[in-house]
Amino acid sequence: MIKRFLLLGLIIPFIILMIGCISAPKADLKIISIGPIDVNCGGIAVVSCTTTVTFTIANIGTADAGPFKILVRADPGLAQQVTVGIGSLSAGGTTSLVTTLPAGGNCYDPDCYVCITVDSDNEVIESNEGNNDLCELTLG
Repeated sequence: MIKRFLLLGLIIPFIILMIGCISAPKADLKIISIGPIDVNCGGIAVVSCTTTVTFTIANIGTADAGPFKILVRADPGLAQQVTVGIGSLSAGGTTSLVTTLPAGGNCYDPDCYVCITVDSDNEVIESNEGNNDLCELTLG
């Protein structure tokens, strides 16, 4: 009888330890692609140019992602930027977005460099926080 209690005394803490090691499902947000990029300089002055960026993001994790923000930056000097809010993205889901950055210099100076950061304010607990950025250079 004492041996059974001793054995249970060893098994129960082991089971509790194993349950504690099982991680909860987490989202994993990632930028899949950037492009196309469209620059419109409707006025004569370069400062009137706007850059429109199309991009696709995915949640490659095992849990839904709640609200988060996406930071889109473009030339000149990545100074042109806009933040886009997303309500949610289901596990395994993807979405394509189009956003136009405010008027500024021509992105093609001579090439157009665009960087996107998904979950830019770290609002979502992710299984991999290291894949939230993607930059792409489009030759002018």
